[in-house]
Amino acid sequence: MTMNNETVLDKLQYLLGTLRDGEKGFADAAEHATDPQLKTLFTERSGQRARLAAEVEAHIARLGDKPREGGSVGAALHRTWLNVRDALTGRDDYQVVAEAERGEDVAVENYQDVLKEADLPADIRAFVEGQFAQVKASHDQIRDMKHGMQAS
Repeated sequence: MTMNNETVLDKLQYLLGTLRDGEKGFADAAEHATDPQLKTLFTERSGQRARLAAEVEAHIARLGDKPREGGSVGAALHRTWLNVRDALTGRDDYQVVAEAERGEDVAVENYQDVLKEADLPADIRAFVEGQFAQVKASHDQIRDMKHGMQAS
């Protein structure tokens, strides 16, 4: 049995919040990075998350609902805490990459949570799996970058 439309919409809204958080988080990371290549990477990832969010919004509209505004409350609180900390201590590129990886960890977990739903409709599952592959590839690249920075 597949889940009802309302539950599917809740799952998509959850992913939409995750993607908006990532879009904002990557834009913030690009602003704080000093290395031009990191700035470019983070700007590109912010754009990727905006595109993925637009895709989710289209699915939400197709299912008869309106996308919710903003990201998750937890992410907003996390960003606020980081801004306070940064005002006091500053941030180097390693710390920016490490924070980006933490954000990507959450994104991967959120996609995995949705994909654990056994009764997710097949078309939505295929759509979410396609987005998850992109999010996971981004996560893995940033994780590897962080480990490379640690080693040097």
